Amino acid sequence: MTNIKFLRNRAFILIFMGIILIAGQAEPCSTFLLKKNGILLIGHNLDERGHVPGLVIINKRGISKTSVSWGSLISGKTEATPPLTWKSRYASITFNAFGRDFPDSGMNEKGLYISEMTLKESQFPANPELPRIFMSLWMQYALDSLDRIDQVIESVSQLTIDGWGWHFFIADSSGQTAALEFLDGGVVIHQGDNMPVPVLCNSRYEEELEGLRHYQGFGGNRPVSMDKRETPRFVQAAQMLKDYSPGKKAAVSYAFEILSQLERGGTQWSIVCDIKNLKVWFRSAISPKIKEISLKTFNLECSEPVKIMDLHSALEGEVSMKMEDYSYSANESFCKKAMEALLNISPQFEKIVLMQGGTMDALLERIASFPEKTICR
Repeated sequence: MTNIKFLRNRAFILIFMGIILIAGQAEPCSTFLLKKNGILLIGHNLDERGHVPGLVIINKRGISKTSVSWGSLISGKTEATPPLTWKSRYASITFNAFGRDFPDSGMNEKGLYISEMTLKESQFPANPELPRIFMSLWMQYALDSLDRIDQVIESVSQLTIDGWGWHFFIADSSGQTAALEFLDGGVVIHQGDNMPVPVLCNSRYEEELEGLRHYQGFGGNRPVSMDKRETPRFVQAAQMLKDYSPGKKAAVSYAFEILSQLERGGTQWSIVCDIKNLKVWFRSAISPKIKEISLKTFNLECSEPVKIMDLHSALEGEVSMKMEDYSYSANESFCKKAMEALLNISPQFEKIVLMQGGTMDALLERIASFPEKTICR
């Protein structure tokens, strides 16, 4: 028992070092909900100090999956705790930076949305009695299995999530939002009256809200400047959400205007999700033309192939019918690009993998081959 505890502690220390090295490189990401007159639009910027490959994926219903932890992906060692198993109840569209089943953000067919943003001081609670799951796969599990914010929050108490420093923005078709943070080994939740401004960036939500109270229109005297990059993104987003008038500007265009306002020079892709009508619009630094996909276009049963598309594809307009069938070779090729990008952004990452007894090639193979272990039932 002592040896197991030592190994777990050692693994935690090494992974935590990886958290510091990876999260320390992060650029400012932002997520918000534009909610007015029946409009429910999510806007999300992914920012980084270098190019981030991306896959758009249509995930299907009826696929059986088994969880894997970040520690196991790195080391190849099986966790002592039995894994979580589930069968996807809902289809989803996700935007993935690591390959299939490892999303950065996404929306399911019930209008549940979840995305991540870096929060350096994040520390996931560790419970050796619970199944351990990589944080990105946990996001896919939520989209596969759940349809309401309260269910997502409840799932956190049933699992041990691992990875590096992220916190999460969640919304559902009722128009409710939540900020889910992991601080000092505990879970901090902002929702309802405790989340009066539906925005999340890269600081603790409570800190952002306290800073907002210094600005005009939110309890303070300081003017909100849209021209100064020093103005906090949270403040600018809050002001633009407050100012929106549906009769003057189309909602999707306005959501992209907010995302442009929040950019600080490192935005790699921007996404707008309509959680009411199940549509997405996206663009990237490499391919700035806006593309549109409707989840309702697809046969969402797992008897039909999963669909994928390069997020940076040089297309424009409605592209639902231009998505291609998933294949292992396509996923493996994408994962290679993802690992190259990760090492370019954070060269120290390979040292963390080696310290865990793994190799980059083995990690790549485990991530790329994970979907091959899932089964359509």
